[in-house]
Order: sequence, then structure tokens, then C-alpha cells
Amino acid sequence: MTQATLKPSESEVDTVPDGAGGAAAARSPVTVIVLTRNEEANIGRCLDALDWAEDVVLVDSGSTDGTVMAGKDARPGLRVFDHPFRDFGDQRNWALENTGVPHDWVLFLDADEVCTPQLASQINRVVRARASDGDPVGYYLTCRNLFLGRWLKRCTMYPSWQLRLLRLGKVRYRKEGHGQREVTDGRLEFLDAPYDHYGFSQGIEHWVARHNRYSSDEVELVHRLRREPLAAGDFFAGAVERRRMLKRLAARVGCRPLMRFLYLYVARMGFLDGHAGWVFCQLRVAHEIHITAKLAEARFRAKTEATR
Repeated sequence: MTQATLKPSESEVDTVPDGAGGAAAARSPVTVIVLTRNEEANIGRCLDALDWAEDVVLVDSGSTDGTVMAGKDARPGLRVFDHPFRDFGDQRNWALENTGVPHDWVLFLDADEVCTPQLASQINRVVRARASDGDPVGYYLTCRNLFLGRWLKRCTMYPSWQLRLLRLGKVRYRKEGHGQREVTDGRLEFLDAPYDHYGFSQGIEHWVARHNRYSSDEVELVHRLRREPLAAGDFFAGAVERRRMLKRLAARVGCRPLMRFLYLYVARMGFLDGHAGWVFCQLRVAHEIHITAKLAEARFRAKTEATR
């Protein structure tokens, strides 16, 4: 996988692609798929930033609030589908296969994420390029995590890459912990202009409840990562490979909450993110405590079953 990164040109720094602002004929030939469930508070902001895209699809998983109506109000012509949520990998695969995507390129966003003008310009440049053999089949994107009015640049490990822009039919996803991981044989590259992630937009209580569910998924992932071999060469192979190697290493070490805090707050200099960084690191430690406790519970249950 190449490590080339597409950087914005000077003209892209403060502009959006031709067509932003309502000129539908000049919109970029890309389908944006937004995954939602009870995101009435966020969906308008997300869709307002997608006026540059020709096609926007909302895949909802049983919202009980006004998410769908707010989405239709924000984006005339919004195409809406409903599909029960099992995991992010399954939801993204279902969307690729069942929403009648009319374009070669697909961008995935969540409702609490906002595409910046700089990223929109980079995407526009990519999707309009003439296709040829050996071209990338997908691009990793990164986000700016915002909390208490501040961008947490350091303690959220920026840039943290996810494959969100892909050629239709060239990439699939599989479940990876509470998230997903791409499956492809094609070449992947990077776009360095970020999107913004408002992960705390519905409050810390909502974040904690969501991560309580995530910690249960992480138990299964930790068990699998412990079985995967450690390859020292991955540390020098690239940003994505290095992070995956560090995850395999972290699954094997003890004192997960303490190690997480030292890594984020000290090694990654999260203390430079101010009070917001301090609070965020405490929340991450609490999340690791929940994972550690659930791992202990899983071991106890396994021993109990073995003695019956």
C-alpha cells in the first residue's frame, strides 16, 4: 500500500469545489452515504456541508426521533433507506450493495461528522481525475475530534486514518472491534485535509453509553489481536500498519488504563490540549477500565464453564 498523501493546493485552502452553494450541475460526481440513528441534533449540520456532492444517501437504523425529517429538510432530493444496525462493517457493505449508488466514488460519513471545504476540494480533484489501471481504489481520511470547544490534536492521535472514500465495487468492510476494517487488493492512498468529528455533540452521557457498548465489542477484538503475530517491520511500514501493530501490542500488555493514560497524555503530549485534553484522557481511561473489567469477567465465565 502506497503512503502517498494528497495535499491541498494553495487555491483549495479556503475554497470549496465548483458547485458548492447550490449549482447542482457542477456538483462533484460522488455519492455520500451518511449512517444515522437518532441523529436529529446533528444531521442538518452534516448535510449542509455536502452541497458540493451530486448524490447523498441516508441509511437509517430505526431512528425514533426526527432524524429522517430533518435530513429531508436539509437536503432536497435526499435518498433515504432503512436497515437494522448490526455493526459498522455490515452497515457500510449493505449500503454499497442496496442503495443504487450511481457514481464510481463513495464517501462515508456519520451524522456527527462534517466535511470541511478543504476536504471537499481534495475529493473533487480525485473523483474527477481520469481513471487508469493502477489508480487508487480508496483513500484514507482523518478527522479533527472536537471536545469542549477545542480540537484535541494530540490526545486523539491525530492523524488517525480510516478508509472512507472508495471506488464502488473495489472495497468491502469487515467488523473490527466496535468499528470496521477495509478489505481490498487495490492500492490505497491518503487525503490529508480533515473532516470534523463532533463526537460529544449529544453530551458526555451519550458518549459514555455508546462506549459502554463499544467496550463489549473490544473484548472480542482483544482476544483476536492477542493471537495475531507481532511483526516489528510493521512499525516502519506506514501510518496504518504502525497503528495496527501498536493495537496488537497493546492487547498483550497489562495495566491497560494506566498505559493508555501515559500514552495519550504524556507520550502523545495530550497535556498540550489543555483542560479539554485532561478531561478527554480521563474518559479514555474509564473506557479502558471497562474493557479490562469485561476481559476479567470473560475469563471467569470461561473457567466456570470449563469446570462444569
